Amino acid sequence: MRFISLVLLLFCTLLSAQQIESLPDSLTKRLLIAHPTASTIEVLHTLHQKELLDLSTTQLLGIYHKDETYDYQRSQAVLDTLPDMPMHLMELRDTLYADSLFCSNACSPVFNTLFTESEGIIFFGGPDIPPAIYGEEAHPRTVVTDPYRHYFEASLIYHLLGGYQNNEYKPLLEQNHNYFVFGICLGMQTMNIATGGTLIQDIPTELFNSEEKKGLAHLDKEEVHRNFYAKMKKYKNKGLAGSHFHRICFKDYFFPSLTNTDEELMPLINSYHHQAVEKLGKGFVVGATSSDEKVIEAIFHAHYPNVFGVQFHPERSQFYLQSRKYQFEPKQEGQYLNEYLDEESMQFHLQFWKAINTVIKEL
Repeated sequence: MRFISLVLLLFCTLLSAQQIESLPDSLTKRLLIAHPTASTIEVLHTLHQKELLDLSTTQLLGIYHKDETYDYQRSQAVLDTLPDMPMHLMELRDTLYADSLFCSNACSPVFNTLFTESEGIIFFGGPDIPPAIYGEEAHPRTVVTDPYRHYFEASLIYHLLGGYQNNEYKPLLEQNHNYFVFGICLGMQTMNIATGGTLIQDIPTELFNSEEKKGLAHLDKEEVHRNFYAKMKKYKNKGLAGSHFHRICFKDYFFPSLTNTDEELMPLINSYHHQAVEKLGKGFVVGATSSDEKVIEAIFHAHYPNVFGVQFHPERSQFYLQSRKYQFEPKQEGQYLNEYLDEESMQFHLQFWKAINTVIKEL
């Protein structure tokens, strides 16, 4: 009898950890944040401070899986120093298996609860996705460091949006077409593979027959998607930034309309990736590409109006703080991140976050 009581107590404890409390009267909506690392929390706080993301009526709920490798005690420690940040963390404890991500699984009930108790979710950047998830063998340049993060995020996105894996599945967004799903860099890649798409696993070797560690000086700067100098052995300890800058061009109405931007504008953006969308996932449309049109830089959903992703990084805190200088080339003098952008490109970044803020307000 005592054993049964202990089992029931443990079950209730685990269940309560995955229940979501009602919003306080002062808040009207809830936004989920996947993989809520300390740096992600600091980025969100900066956007809030700079009035690019209004959290006055929105609660943020950071969600993650128990088997992720990241130490979320660091995240909580950061939150403890930000009393003005309306954010809580939630650990998902149900077991996930790589071969049951795109179907009903142990996490399905909590995915449904998270959906019904929120208005949207943001997926941020990070390391490479296990290629087996999208049916491919690993490229030699693919490095997987946190598989359960990818299992969790891919399965959640599939539950939200559906995918080519099962055309009979009814996505959760069919219950609320206006639900907000936004992905940055890895987040966009995960949105793509979770809906049945694939990835180019290494841009330098697959698109340009080159290798970052040997230098890509023979390539045009517009063809470089992360800083190859930082990858070269002789510059390893020079403190060079890992990202790079190149221009994008819009391929459809969506992003110019979202940001109130001229369709002909080719804004300069900050880029830090070696993988990219290859075959599009179910429902997605190309919204922007690199200037050479070889790399997809933004996607949006044809059926759900508030579902979109970008491959670049508009969320960089230093675009808006200007408290740290960056050096991208060995003999280059360091500058603030925003100083690498022309006026129109910086305005595009500001309008981008104002647009995100407007979308969230209207949910």
